[in-house]
Amino acid sequence: MSRQESQSLADSPGGEVPADSSARVVRWIYVATESPETIHSFILRWNGQWIAGDRFARDYAAGVMLFDSEVTQAVSRFNPSRTGAVGQEVETHAAAWAAVLAAFEAASFRDADRETLLAAVRAELHTYWSQLEPCDAAHQAAILDRAMFYLTLQDRASHLMSAARIVNSFLRTLELREPIAPSALSRHLTAIFGYRIIRDIYRLSAASRLRMAITPSVQEKLVRGTVLEPVTPAV
Repeated sequence: MSRQESQSLADSPGGEVPADSSARVVRWIYVATESPETIHSFILRWNGQWIAGDRFARDYAAGVMLFDSEVTQAVSRFNPSRTGAVGQEVETHAAAWAAVLAAFEAASFRDADRETLLAAVRAELHTYWSQLEPCDAAHQAAILDRAMFYLTLQDRASHLMSAARIVNSFLRTLELREPIAPSALSRHLTAIFGYRIIRDIYRLSAASRLRMAITPSVQEKLVRGTVLEPVTPAV
């Protein structure tokens, strides 16, 4: 994404649901945590390997944590006094989770598969989300509620515009919107949100096409680390 494109996106209006938005309630934000048996029955091709769903959830959640941390550091560099603020933590987790949801929604997973994997990823993030505040039901609900709001700002015709709207609203909520915040912060966050969403759409779509249905005997071999036999792709 060019500097000019990033500037244009960063200056676009955000913070409220656009009148022409196709925003809707995304039912798979609030999903129950899947059992280990359910998530382990998933086999996906991810990072060049066939892995079980629980491994995918751990790997993907680790990437979300790094992304979340990058956003936090970018804001903290501009305003160190906000570092460690619980309100900022909730908003950062929510904005990052909204980017995840936008990518999963655009990828070609079946609804049931998407719900199961998102539940597993969210379970992996539970401890990370509770670093500053005990991640009880109310704290997690606050993060998910704000993620819902950020997700409704997306532009389904442009993932880059979705990134800009999420960032603009995020900065406004933290009272860091221009003229208070430098445009460089807005451009930087818009760029990394846009990259994150678009990259994950391609990666997740590929994983969804290579999601495998396995038998218990093949699953047992995978657990033991033996060579995975040919299996039937999930329809």
